[in-house]
Amino acid sequence: MTNQFLHTDQEQRSSVIYSTSMGKGGLFVPADYIGSNRNDTIIDETEDDEGTSSASDHLNNSNVNNLEDNGEMEFLLGNEDDNQNNNRYHYESINEAQENHRNSIAEQQQTGSRVSALGRRSRANSMCKSLIDEERDLLIDNKLLPDTGEHRSRANSIVESMYGNIEPTDIDVASDIITTWNDAIDSGKPIQSSFKRETQVISFNALPLIFTFILQNSLSLASIFSVSHLGTKELGGVTLGSMTANITGLAAIQGLCTCLDTLCAQAYGAKNYHLVGVLIQRCAAITILAFLPIMYIWWSWSETILSWMIPERELCVLAARYLRVTALGVPGFVLFECGKRFLQCQGIFHASTIILFVCAPLNALMNYIFVWNKTIGIGYLGAPLSVAIDYWLMAIGLMLYTIFTSHSSKPMKCWNGIIKRRQIFKNWKKMLGLALPGIIMVEAEFLGFEILTIFASHISTDALAAQSIVSTIASLAYQVPFSISVSTSTRVANLIGASLYKSCIITCKVSLLLSFVCSSFNMMIIVTFRYQIAKLFSNESDVVDLVISTLPILAFMQLFDAFNASTAGCLRGQGRQKIGGYINLFAFYCIGIPMSYMLTFAFNMGVGGLWFGITCALVMMSICQGYAVFHGDWKQILHAAKIRNSEGARVN
Repeated sequence: MTNQFLHTDQEQRSSVIYSTSMGKGGLFVPADYIGSNRNDTIIDETEDDEGTSSASDHLNNSNVNNLEDNGEMEFLLGNEDDNQNNNRYHYESINEAQENHRNSIAEQQQTGSRVSALGRRSRANSMCKSLIDEERDLLIDNKLLPDTGEHRSRANSIVESMYGNIEPTDIDVASDIITTWNDAIDSGKPIQSSFKRETQVISFNALPLIFTFILQNSLSLASIFSVSHLGTKELGGVTLGSMTANITGLAAIQGLCTCLDTLCAQAYGAKNYHLVGVLIQRCAAITILAFLPIMYIWWSWSETILSWMIPERELCVLAARYLRVTALGVPGFVLFECGKRFLQCQGIFHASTIILFVCAPLNALMNYIFVWNKTIGIGYLGAPLSVAIDYWLMAIGLMLYTIFTSHSSKPMKCWNGIIKRRQIFKNWKKMLGLALPGIIMVEAEFLGFEILTIFASHISTDALAAQSIVSTIASLAYQVPFSISVSTSTRVANLIGASLYKSCIITCKVSLLLSFVCSSFNMMIIVTFRYQIAKLFSNESDVVDLVISTLPILAFMQLFDAFNASTAGCLRGQGRQKIGGYINLFAFYCIGIPMSYMLTFAFNMGVGGLWFGITCALVMMSICQGYAVFHGDWKQILHAAKIRNSEGARVN
């Protein structure tokens, strides 16, 4: 996990769920609803198969309480009041504990305790500018630190100090920054940001995310684009099949894996590296076993079940064929989701991006070959086959990265081999207890927009095809404001961790301004090129006409979609993501979907009615979330951040 500004211990909790859904509920990831304040259950377990003894690394000068169950030790970390009566420990082997102790003494002798602390707090955020760089820039902007070439050339290398040799000049630069910052805080000197500085930081951090999310989105885009030219029914079939796969399979898998966001991060923070590998394998095994009944239903009963909801029988047949082929790749998807979290808990966030840079173009190439190639192409089934193969390639790519990476975190230190069969189901109830909120939130996200697909299927086959195309365009346009949202949440969290709430307000305003610029650009592109965009996806004149008539509504929606993303990012950074999540659920399920149904079927507005209803929901979300962002109790927000900081320090 990455830290905030160097003088704080606040941990960033933002993470991104990779999916093929376009749902706006992704603004609030399921981990946001799984206890974000360290009051969660932490499971610690070690195997003692060879009879070796274990030693405890004492926390809070407490005594050791051993809880053993068949060689497996576990303990609970309760709330702050309970901790006064309960001892808290994490277990390490004697050799590892002694080695860590010797290294700690040597490090302090070489660099001093202050620089040692700096090293522990100096992990670079792979998606953002280094935090020490941002902290230095704020000091320079406020004329508290000279703008010298030395500070600019040496500061970036400091973030590597915890892993490599520390140069004396690095120590001097780091000490200057921390000392100057602390002196300013102690003396009450204001440290404020500016609109220019926040624009630079948010834009710089959002730029790589835009490419990442577009690549992520291209996985579904390639299938829609390749199949759309086969015919209207094929496009409807791949849309219905993808929707069913998302709701009944991929969403539940992602929800189950969200328990690792909590468990692995806490195990790694407690330096219980072996437990990280155990948890990853346990979650993967349980998830695959849980999917087996779903796979059976996909193979044997999907056509029958879909026919209960979808009037077009041929669409159900095509969707069922899509599900049978896609099922072959789902285990690979499970391994990728678990492997991604295995690396993220160690502070390696860029691995999945690297894999996507390779697998996304391969997916597009496979779609062309398997769908359209005259020699080996198989038509419609080529699209799900490409998806299934790509899932496995993503998993294999992540595995190869983990094994061969030269990253200084050395991720293989958390891998102690394949776990034993008797370990798979230990503590699975605690894991499932953390996963259930994640399943609910992910399912709510997926289900919301997929309900619109079911509505469209009851209009006509052409309407379903048009709905699929408009959804794909909306999802693609959403990637830029969503990237700004993620960048905003990180920056706001950093500033709140540093108690700079006035600068935080500036950041929120800049985020809204940038979202307006991006949404205006998206709106102009969609309106101006709506004819070309529609014809790019389909050759069917009826489908093209429906898409062209709906795109102006989608263009208008861009304004509020971007505002919704921006304000949601601000709320996440403030640590008030639950407020945004509840606003989303209320606006979407109580306003958006009911209004979409009424406008579509009662007022005969067709596909346009579906999107007009969702636009109304986004207007409500933007207004309510914007009010929550700028009218929150900043004292309470800062106080809550300090509590999280202190809890994080005690656990780590």
